[in-house]
Amino acid sequence: MRLRRGIAAGVLIATGLVVPAAANAAPAAAKKCDTKAVYWYERGGHEVYVGTNLYSDWMEGPGRITYQKTATSESNSSWSGDLGVSIPLVIAEIQNKYSKTVGKSHAVTDSWSYTAEVPSGKVRRLHQLKQSWRVQVVRWKYTTSDCKKTKEVSNKTATFPTKNRDYMWILVGRE
Repeated sequence: MRLRRGIAAGVLIATGLVVPAAANAAPAAAKKCDTKAVYWYERGGHEVYVGTNLYSDWMEGPGRITYQKTATSESNSSWSGDLGVSIPLVIAEIQNKYSKTVGKSHAVTDSWSYTAEVPSGKVRRLHQLKQSWRVQVVRWKYTTSDCKKTKEVSNKTATFPTKNRDYMWILVGRE
């Protein structure tokens, strides 16, 4: 057995096919990251209800207040676009990450009817809320070119109305 190994080694040396051990392993490529580029991601997605444009008249209690009208309910995104990420990209990420269908705005024309009791001595009105999805959009960058350290550059909370017919009515008021 020892003779065979020695012959094999001798053949490799004689033919010039001696391969250094280090050449068998590919050299580790040093990873480089752009420390000037700014990236983004979303975090903390959750459902919220945001006020629409529909309100009843004010009423002083005690009594029953009713909102009954055919009207267009409108709800808009809180996104101002000043974070450097486009609305379509953020909306697409909400769809992919949270499986929520949201938009920049949502409008529905319908006949709305809701009634609530106003407590004695209180002044209240009905306000319609629309189901929405809220996320925090975070911008970050690498602080070292070896990609080992990052830092958050900025973040902003944004809310987008869901594309469904999920509404809630609440009593809002003043004392």
